[in-house]
Amino acid sequence: MMGARAAIRASALLLLVLGHAASVCGVGLPLRAAILPATRTLGRASAPAAGLRLRGGGRDIEFQIQCKDTQPGQSVAVTGGSDGLGKWKKPLKMKPSPFPDWKVTAHISEEDTVEYKYCIINDDGKVEKWEGSSGHSNRKLVPEASAAKDGKFGDMPAHARPKPPSGGPPQQQEHHNVDLGHASFNVGGGNANKFDQAIIDGNNKAGSWRQKLEMVKNFFYDKGAADAAGFNMERPSTEHLASIAIYLHFLSTGQVACHDVGGHHRPCAHANLASAIDDALNKVPKDAANAYVMRKIRPLLPSYSSAYTAQVPLTRIRDIAHRSDIPKDMKDDIKHNLQNKLHRCAGPEDLVTAQRIWSKVEHGDYNSDFKHQMWIFMGELKEFFNAGGLDEKLQDLKTKNEPDAGAQALIDKFLHEKHNGDAEARLYAMGELRSYIHAFLAKTEHGEVAQRALLADVAIEQYAFVMLAEAAARIEGEAQGGGVNWKFVFSIASQALLNAQLSETVNPKEAAALVQEAQSLMADTSDLQRAKAWLDRALRACTSFSDAMQKLFLERVLPIGQGLGVDQHAASVFVEAEVRSNVLFQLSRILTASLKTAKHGLNAPPWTSLQPGKAVGKLAEYHSLQALVDSTGAGGEKLVVFLQHAEGDEDIPANVVGIVLAEELPLLSHLGVRARQQGVVFACSDGQGPFDGLKGGAKGLMGKQVQMDLDNNGNVKIAEATGGGSSGKAAAAAPSAASIVADFDDSVKKVVACADAKESTAGAKAAAAGEIEKIAQKAGFAAPLGCALPFGLMMQAAKPKWSEYLKLCDEFDGAASDGPQAEALAAKIRAFIKQEWKVDSSIVKDIQGKVPAGSRVMVRSSANCEDLQKMSGAGLYDSIANVNVDSADAISKAVSLVWQSLWTKRAAQSRKAAGMKHSTAVMGILVQHMIVPDLAFIGFSSNPITRDQDEVYIEMCVGMGETLASAGQPGTPYRFSYSKKTKKVNTLTLSSFSKALVAEGDGFELASKPIDFGTVRLHTDAAFRSALVSEIAVAIEAIADARGSAQDVEGAVDSEGGIHIVQARP
Repeated sequence: MMGARAAIRASALLLLVLGHAASVCGVGLPLRAAILPATRTLGRASAPAAGLRLRGGGRDIEFQIQCKDTQPGQSVAVTGGSDGLGKWKKPLKMKPSPFPDWKVTAHISEEDTVEYKYCIINDDGKVEKWEGSSGHSNRKLVPEASAAKDGKFGDMPAHARPKPPSGGPPQQQEHHNVDLGHASFNVGGGNANKFDQAIIDGNNKAGSWRQKLEMVKNFFYDKGAADAAGFNMERPSTEHLASIAIYLHFLSTGQVACHDVGGHHRPCAHANLASAIDDALNKVPKDAANAYVMRKIRPLLPSYSSAYTAQVPLTRIRDIAHRSDIPKDMKDDIKHNLQNKLHRCAGPEDLVTAQRIWSKVEHGDYNSDFKHQMWIFMGELKEFFNAGGLDEKLQDLKTKNEPDAGAQALIDKFLHEKHNGDAEARLYAMGELRSYIHAFLAKTEHGEVAQRALLADVAIEQYAFVMLAEAAARIEGEAQGGGVNWKFVFSIASQALLNAQLSETVNPKEAAALVQEAQSLMADTSDLQRAKAWLDRALRACTSFSDAMQKLFLERVLPIGQGLGVDQHAASVFVEAEVRSNVLFQLSRILTASLKTAKHGLNAPPWTSLQPGKAVGKLAEYHSLQALVDSTGAGGEKLVVFLQHAEGDEDIPANVVGIVLAEELPLLSHLGVRARQQGVVFACSDGQGPFDGLKGGAKGLMGKQVQMDLDNNGNVKIAEATGGGSSGKAAAAAPSAASIVADFDDSVKKVVACADAKESTAGAKAAAAGEIEKIAQKAGFAAPLGCALPFGLMMQAAKPKWSEYLKLCDEFDGAASDGPQAEALAAKIRAFIKQEWKVDSSIVKDIQGKVPAGSRVMVRSSANCEDLQKMSGAGLYDSIANVNVDSADAISKAVSLVWQSLWTKRAAQSRKAAGMKHSTAVMGILVQHMIVPDLAFIGFSSNPITRDQDEVYIEMCVGMGETLASAGQPGTPYRFSYSKKTKKVNTLTLSSFSKALVAEGDGFELASKPIDFGTVRLHTDAAFRSALVSEIAVAIEAIADARGSAQDVEGAVDSEGGIHIVQARP
């Protein structure tokens, strides 16, 4: 039994999570496919040609290397991406011929280039040393080679390149040169959760493959088993489906052993179990999260074709075992080790036995009819285990006229292009066929026809990986030469996105938007800024998949693997292997190489300087600013921090003097504004690669005093400090409460027009709106109609319970010391305000009387502690969008939510840090007619990045401006500078945001919609872009001139090109 298990493991490839990948490219296949490569047309009984090899022919190659580095008990071995070389899992031992020359002959069945490598192994076969640079490069055996005479061990040829995604010696820290969002995968440890433990316990009780499949089936059909495991039979969680996929993968690849448990269960039992599991998956409500996981489960099940659900399937082997024209030892071998085992207790281990017997038959002197029948049986067995190759799966569909008559021409076209066409032609034909199959599957009920169509689609997906790998290699080569064929890039990338969409690894709407814009880019490849923006966005789709795989699998793969007795390394490379076997990995290679070319052409630095200067402090690393606050508080020694993520509206702790962020951030976001006000030196990376490079270079400095230097051009350095302090933009000392606000005036207790709003009675934001209305009449832009709710209305609602409110404020100041506690106390105060501060019906009626009926309004905060010269408070308080002015309930709820936002955790901690008493913080409200914008913008009348007083700096986005202010989604906005002297616009970047925020329905939440930038005139029309930005800049200048100081201005552009200014602050 253990021998069979060892044989199975030796045949498996580097593990891939859930997944099949193309054998021709050296990435992982389930065990059954790795053992029985495709060579026959399913169900055909044509006689085998003379010298037929089930492995598809191939060639015998002598490998020769010179090595003097072995010690007693060690040998040289060779391994690679071929069955004959052990599929990178079991190196082939070489013999000294004579020492120090080592030789071995291996059968290479692959017709394409095979990568391989030499290593030194001990007597147990364990690798002691790999040749080359820590396992980071491979040799290549080209199709025409008849031998591999490779000189000296470790002398890698010039063509050696990074290892293939799932092949090569298993180096845990090896990574292809591609940005997938993370440099490594840290597998979670700990104990298995309840459901995972149920899988482990069920596996331990089940010995045979049938029993293990039945254990999985019972989760879907046996209420007792499901309830005991915490499994929802009707709507299983994506996490539970992922655990099933992990288990079936380990089972399929032989990492979990099966053994004969006695009894008599023919393969029809396994086929019926597979059908039941597949049918259960069909009934699971499909969503974006679980679709990919369910797709990965299905190929790990045996076939439930009617040929195998029959009462007595696979009878041919019985007839073969009873032939009278074969030697007794062969007959006994077949009967006792294969036929009886297969018909009693079938399992993946039978493939090992069948392959062993076939090797004897194939090369032995046996009756030709016996060989022929054995050959047919091997094909039937392969079909049962879903181990067929692409061509034979498609030929089988053609023979059966499946999936329907309409597919036949597309199958023929694809097969023709596969063997005759170039990369683009093959990918386009592939996309047409896969799209047709998916449309068929969407309308087809459960059954064997649907299963065969799906398995064919999976095989085509594997081939897509190969084609994209070839295209990626070509584009990487072109990029190294200084340029790429942009039409080819966009064409290939479009097909990669289509394949990823069909494989359910990208959001369909996002993929469709990217493909649509790529078609537009192919018509004009001269705009590198537009190309860069598209590449940034497309690369995020790859990163999103990587992140999703980590979230799903990292925390559970190691506990499951440990519980099942799976090799720890196999479990630890699980997620990385899946990411790198997906078509998105090859797409990321294409995008990364092309992005470097675009950046080089634009002379674009990898860093954006949000706030230049010099900062000195202890170097530290946190996931986010909130994580820093929660772990250390908001004070302490000065810090320069590496941050992985920013929400965009956080406060910056007073002790943080420098920030290096791993992602782009709108420079005029709330966080950006605070960084400049506090003088925090702030650099944003345009991707994970530059961030990891800078962090890696500073690894030895963590916990030490460092100096961070950042200039206006984005050149950033971190070195050990030699003295001196921070010298960014001068930050004001922490203001006292008296310097922040004067005593507020709560004497006005009615809704007033914006023109009548004063800073002392309704807040700076409401007062500014009134000023903007007046300026707009002279300057030629528009300002939305609106009204203001003075402080007096809030105080009127709060007065009956004011003393209780003050006690809660004191409780917060006295007890809140860390993030969780602060949030709990702030939430308690918000609940108090919601319950006790009632919005009088007269307030609602007054608002309705000042805004046109049928309109939607923005209900904005206008506190006495925001939008001030000495305290911005940007983003600390809430504004509610899309409020139906005809709904009294909606207005009342929105007003209450803004009052409650006085006590968001960030707002409360910000006031506390500034020394402001909570009892002096009051909330006015600005209500404005909501502009439904095509575009939104934030602009500074004086460039805050370069500090040039003669430049206006503007950022824009498609849809609502919350995208800019909150920095809630990855990507870059449009960035422009406008010279007040020359009146010229400089386009710094085009937007790469994936989605626009839009107001829909009656809810307050904004909806996200994918952007097709090919339809956005700001993106495609340079003349329009320049004219519009100039007009916006002139409006910003007019506001700054009228208000007598530099201004931060927010506004919108409607569908007619009209400019609306909605806010302005110093």
